[in-house]
Amino acid sequence: MIRPLLSAACLFALALCGCSDAPSGQSDHASLTPVDPSAPAELLSWTDLIPEDELEAMQALNEGRRDPSLMSRFLSEGLVEGQVGTFNVVEDLDGLIVRMPGYLLPLDYVERGVSHEFLFLPYHGACIHTPAPPPNQIVYLRSIEPIRFNALWEPVWVEGRMQIERVDTELAAIAYSMTARSVKPYRGGRQR
Repeated sequence: MIRPLLSAACLFALALCGCSDAPSGQSDHASLTPVDPSAPAELLSWTDLIPEDELEAMQALNEGRRDPSLMSRFLSEGLVEGQVGTFNVVEDLDGLIVRMPGYLLPLDYVERGVSHEFLFLPYHGACIHTPAPPPNQIVYLRSIEPIRFNALWEPVWVEGRMQIERVDTELAAIAYSMTARSVKPYRGGRQR
C-alpha cells in the first residue's frame, strides 16, 4: 500500500506549532549483509513509515483538535534536543526491500564526497538548521561500499533492506535503519 507522497514531518510540525558526528554504535561496513540485487523493491513514501493510528492523531492535531492526550502521544523519551515525535514504527516494514526518495546527510567521510553512513531524510536541510524530524521519519542508512554524493541538496532514490532499529546520534534519535543496495539521483516519478 502506498500513501500519497506527503512530508509527514512537515504535517507533524504544522500540527504541533499550529500553523557530524557518527552514531554511538558505529557499524562495521564489512560485516553488513549484502542486499539481494534481484529482489523487487516496494515503493514507499515517508508517511508509510508512520503507524496508521499515529497518522490519524496527526491529522486530528492538524485540523485543530488540541486534545492534550493527542499531544502527549508525540512526546518520547530519549530524543535529541528540539526533536519531537515517537519511535512508533510499522512492524511490517522490518526486513522489506524498499525504494524511497529523500536526502542524504553524511555521518562519516571516507574522503571528500564519499561516505558509508548517512541520515536519510524526508526533506532538505533536516537535522542541520532545524530540529530533527521525528525518529520514525529518519532512516539511518549504511552501505557496504562507499556512496559518492555530489551535493547534499540533491534528492536521491535509495533502495535497500529496511530494519526496525533504534540508532542514536548527536543529530537525531532514529527509529529505522537501512542497508543500501543502491543510491541514485532523483529524476522524478517512479523512475528506475
